This record gives sequence, structure tokens and C-alpha cells, in this order.
Amino acid sequence: MTLHPRGTLRSKFEPPRTGPDEVFRRLGAGARKCDLGDEGLYLAEELVRADAWLGGNDPEALAILVLALMIAQRQGSSHLPLGPKGPLKEIVRDIVRVSGIDVDQGRLLKKIASLTGPPQFGSVIGIDEARQPLIVDQGRLYTERTRWLEKRVAARLAERLRGPVVDTSRVIAEIAAQPQLSAEQARAVELALSGKLGVVTGGPGTGKTVVAGAIIRGFARLGIANIALAAQTGKAANRLTEVIGDQLAKLADRSDLDRALVATLPAAQTLHRLLGYRGNGFAHHAQSPLPVGALIIDEASMVDLELMDAVLDALPASAPLVLIGDAHQLPAIDAGQILADLADHEGVATSRVAFLEHSYRMDADDPRGRAILEAAAAVRNGSAQKLADGKLATSRTPGTLAFSGVEWVEIAPDGSRDLTLAVAEAFHHHFDGPKAQRTADRVVFEFEDGQIKPAQAAELELLWRQLARARLLTVTRGQPTGSIAINAFLHARALERMTVVGRPDFVPGEPVMITANDYQRGLFNGDQGIVIRADEGLGRHHFRAVFRVAGRLMPFAIEALRDRLELAWALTVHKSQGSEVDAACLVLPHEDLPLVTRELLYTAITRARTSVVVAGSRAVLAAGGKRNALRHSGLTDRMRATLLP
Repeated sequence: MTLHPRGTLRSKFEPPRTGPDEVFRRLGAGARKCDLGDEGLYLAEELVRADAWLGGNDPEALAILVLALMIAQRQGSSHLPLGPKGPLKEIVRDIVRVSGIDVDQGRLLKKIASLTGPPQFGSVIGIDEARQPLIVDQGRLYTERTRWLEKRVAARLAERLRGPVVDTSRVIAEIAAQPQLSAEQARAVELALSGKLGVVTGGPGTGKTVVAGAIIRGFARLGIANIALAAQTGKAANRLTEVIGDQLAKLADRSDLDRALVATLPAAQTLHRLLGYRGNGFAHHAQSPLPVGALIIDEASMVDLELMDAVLDALPASAPLVLIGDAHQLPAIDAGQILADLADHEGVATSRVAFLEHSYRMDADDPRGRAILEAAAAVRNGSAQKLADGKLATSRTPGTLAFSGVEWVEIAPDGSRDLTLAVAEAFHHHFDGPKAQRTADRVVFEFEDGQIKPAQAAELELLWRQLARARLLTVTRGQPTGSIAINAFLHARALERMTVVGRPDFVPGEPVMITANDYQRGLFNGDQGIVIRADEGLGRHHFRAVFRVAGRLMPFAIEALRDRLELAWALTVHKSQGSEVDAACLVLPHEDLPLVTRELLYTAITRARTSVVVAGSRAVLAAGGKRNALRHSGLTDRMRATLLP
């Protein structure tokens, strides 16, 4: 006999009743289509099981409610509004649709309303300050931890907004002339230097990193030492280091302060590394604060509530915080959209926000760059369908793609795997994927003490740039149109061309990506590299993954990285954040998913400088262009309440 919820006994021979197991068999496929992953599904299942033990008797309604909350959080929301006019109805409809379950949606919504109504004894859902896994607060469903984090972050940001404003006009006059800053860039620098919290937001190529370099020079002139630079990913941190270092080095008339900065400016780090994360917490916190005089965070749209709480906990109150990023991009994968909340024109922090409008990456005088800017603007304004109707993009078939400006490839709503892969292969060939593989297959690069020998340095750099020019972008990892499937297809093509024996997971000439931080080797989640044949002084060569570390290309044994290394011909749009490429190809899913949003389309398009290809069905594009990411947050309201007298 087996003990079951509420003390009931059931024989092991008795047929199973409808319960959590059956519910999750039905919902599992839908959750995976929404890219929630096994971990997310496991969390939802545990909550449903806990509720059953407490006496809950409606596992299906609770499971769908939990999945709806998780989808909202994955898009940057801290909570899920529960009102009848909010997004709950739409998300429930999407979950039911993609899961393929047969249910009366009206009745289901009534059950959910009952679950989240007046508090009931014996439930995982509580109200306000209750210490239960799910919390209803003013008609908003939170996880208990997310609500707690939102309150803490709001209080700490509000405290920084209360800080005094410093007159920096003298400093601005000195640094704005070299390099020449535009009026809006100079205003951004002035704002960042004048208080304890500054926000700089702008679209692609608006000079955010140029502004960051000027802010550093300004802090130095204000007598602030130990200026820390950070970003969410290793790739973004490395790029920040390179661009600012190059910017400082090119100053024609450097002052003593500028020369000191060139000599002492630390490399940017990931936020996890800066805070000293080691798997069970952070080394730096309120009792062990960061030894910094100021902190600048790039790509701040990727920072979630939990990480921002850790930053604010560890940063001394006297140290200014500057957040830089694009508020229109996708928010973090986890709950919270700090940058977008602060940059809200109706929010409480607008006096501390600088908006950059002019793009220097996509040259408006170049028809290709102008086309991308116009497409991005249309998506932001809710008119993504214009990409498919001939107004903002040229309609093509895979064989006629010109890879210039913005191009659209129509794929039937029911999906055509062959056509999707044909687009991927055409993109791959145009941007020299096979050529790079042939080069890497015939060349053995020689290293000494981890450094490429000078005679081959230029050839390795050329191969690196060749493979970094373009990327395929996907909405999900696991669908037929996801990054895993497209990478597997292109890998199979690579194996056909290679002279390798067997079917190795990675072959020379393939781009790869790190999927988890590796502090011992200095590699971080999101870092991208390439596979080569490398001779490390032993007279024989091995396949090695080469990554740029501290400005130089270094080889790493693939076997040592295998559990955190994957192919990177195709990336999810989330993983592409912080990247710039010449060309991007966005492959839409064959069916409309909640993850296809205006913000996702915008982020994908703005990765590219000269060429964007969008492949998919008009229906999915149009639906995604009209769907805003579920950016529901109580942060601004909580900050406003804290700031009221």
C-alpha cells in the first residue's frame, strides 16, 4: 500500500487516478515549446505536488497557472497580473494551444480565479507577507522570492535617487571635445557623473560604449578611483574592455589622468565574477562590500532582479552606479527588467536617464544600414508585418538571397523543414562557413606557452573574423527551427566535407559557445570561440577550442570543456544579446509561440550592421510583432511609494 495526499491509501495495483503525473504528461510538450526547459517544468511540478499534499484538488488549473507565471517571468516580468483584462487569459490560451490539450478555457479561468481568490487553508498560494511559494499581492501573482527581491531592489534604487546632484559642467567641458561627443552623448556623460545612479539607454550603435569611456575619464577627474566595469556575459565584458581600451589609447592629447587610466584601467568582468560567485553565493555583499569607487554595467537590459539585488547589496552607498544598455531589447531570461523600468518615461527615475537616439553602427547614408534601422523602428512601433508585405523587406527564396539590407523568406504556416534548412544553408555558404572549415581542416596552428606563433597569428585572426561575421538566430533551442536542430544540420554538412575520422561532436572551422561560467579558465557563459587543429609544442596536433581571453586567442582542450561547450552556428536571440555581426538570419518557429514578441524581433534585427534575413510565416511574424513581452513589474510603483514623503 502507498500513502497519498491527505492520508489516503491506495493499492499499487489500483489504476492511477488523474493527478499531477497525468497533468504534466499533457503539459510537458507545451512547456518545452515555450523553452521553459526541464528545470522549469520540474519547479512547476513540485509546486503542484506540494499543493496536492496540502489538500489541493485541481492540479490542472494550478499547473497551467504556474506555467503562465513562469512564461511571464521568462519574458522579464516580476509577476503575472490576475485581473480579467490582463494577460492571464491570453497566456492560458497559448499554453492550452501549444500543449494540444482539450479543455474548456472559460471554466479553466474560473478555476484559476478561485485558486487566487480569498486565501484558503492548505494551499501553496498565500497573500501579501505570507511565507508561501506563490504570493498574491494587489491582484498580482508572484513567487515569494521574486516579490521579496522586488521590494529590496526598489528600496535601494530609491535611496540612490535621493542622493545629491553634483555640478560636473567643468569636467564635461574638458572631456567632451576628445573624442568629439554629440550633444546627447555629452548630456549622458553629465547625467552619469552627477549622481549616485545614472542610466544611459539607446538603440544599436548609438555610441553607448563611447559614452562609457567618457564617463570613466569623468570619474577620474572627480577623484574617484577603482572604477569597475562589468557586463552580464563574458563576450560583452571582453568587448567593453577592448572598445574602451582602444578609445583611451587613441586620445590625441592625453592628460596625466588619461595616461594613468590607460595604465591602470582594469578589464571588465562578468557581474558574477566581479561579485565573487562560486556556486553557493557571492563573496561580496553588505558585510564584505566591493572595493570600488564606481561601477559601470554594460548591456544592463540583461540584468535580472536577483543579480541586481546582489549588485546593490555589495556596492558601497558612496559609489556611483551607471547602467548602460538598450531598454527596448529583450530583458533577462529570469524575472526582472530593471533597465526598462528605470527608462520608463512615466517612471520615477526619468531625471536620471539619458536617451541616445542617433545610430552610428547602421549608417543611415548606406541603403543597407538604413533598411535595418527602418525595419527595427517598424518592429518597435508594432508594424513587423511590413517586413513580409514588401514595404520594408525584399521577398526572396533561399536561392535568390542577396544578403544586403532586409530580406524576407516566406515559409508556409504548417512549416517546411526543408525550406528552413535551405535558408540556413544558403546563409552558411554565403558567409564562408564551408571556406572557413576547409581552411581550418588543412592548417595546423602552432602554439607556444598558450600563444599562437607570430608567423600564424594573422591567419588565425582572419579565420576568427571570418567565423564571427554572421550568425543564425532562433527563438528556441529545442524546436525543429531551434538552435540545436540547425546546429546539428550544419554539423552534419561539416562532417561530409571534413577529412576527420568518425563523427566527433566538434570539427575544425566550427564556431562554439560556452554555456556555463568556468572561472578557472577565464571562460564565461556566452563566450564564443572556434575549433582548430592545434600543435602545442608536442609535435602532434589535437582539436582545440580557441577563445579570446585577455585580448589574445588561447587554445583549450575540448574534453575539459565538453559539459559546457556547444555549437554556435545558430544561437537563440537571448544568447545573441551583446553581440554585433555583419549579418543575421532570424528563423521563426513554424507555429506562433508566446516567446515570439516585438522585443525579440527587435533584438534579433539590431544585431546586424548590413544584412538581416527573416524566415518564417507571415502569421507568426504578424502575431509576434503585435505581442509585447510580458513586462509586468511592480518596481516603479514600489520606488514611487518609497520616495513619497
